[in-house]
Amino acid sequence: MNTPDFFDTVPVIIMQDPLADFLGAAEDGILEYTYLDAVKLAGHSCPTVAGAWLMCAKALKELYPDEMPRRGEIKVESAGALDEGVNGVIGTVAGLITGAANEGGFKGINGNFSRNDKLLYSADINGELRFTRLDTMKSVDVSYDPSSIPGSPLQMQLMQKLMMKKATPEEAKEFGRLWQERVKRVLEAGDSLIAVIP
Repeated sequence: MNTPDFFDTVPVIIMQDPLADFLGAAEDGILEYTYLDAVKLAGHSCPTVAGAWLMCAKALKELYPDEMPRRGEIKVESAGALDEGVNGVIGTVAGLITGAANEGGFKGINGNFSRNDKLLYSADINGELRFTRLDTMKSVDVSYDPSSIPGSPLQMQLMQKLMMKKATPEEAKEFGRLWQERVKRVLEAGDSLIAVIP
C-alpha cells in the first residue's frame, strides 16, 4: 500500500486498553494508533480527519499529562448532531482512538469494559468536542480551526473539473497531491490549530 510519506511522520497515539489486556489482544493492553489507522477507518485523508486526530491527541495530553491514556474509559461528546456536516467523521476517529462508542458499541463483559453510550452528539458543551475521564470525571473541551492553512487556489479549480468529469489523469493526480499537501501542513501545524476551552 502506497501512501504519502508524511503519514509516517505524524506522532503515534499510544493507549492502554484494559479490554485488550484482558482478552490477550495486546501485551499489557498497549495499543499504538497511527494517522494511517484513522485514514483507513475513514477511507480518506482530509483536513477533517487530520483535525479529529489533532483534537484527540491534544485532549489526551491534557487529561493524562503524566500517564498513559486508558482506552474505553473516556467519554467523548460532540457539540454537533451526528447527521450534521462532518461530525460523524470526527466522532468515528475519536471513537477509534478512545474506544468511545454510541449505543451500538460493545456492551461489556459482566459489567466491565463497556464502550457503548460513551460517544454522544448534540451535547451542550463549550468546544467542538469534550473528552471526559470516567475515573476522575476531569473534562477538557477542544476545538479545531484550520482556516490559517488554506488550500491552493488550483486545488479548487481542479476539484471542479473532476466533479464535471473534465479533468485529465494528470490533473486528477495533481489534485490529490495538492489536497494531501494541505493535510500535511495541517498536521505539521498541530497544536497551534487546537484551542483548549475552559
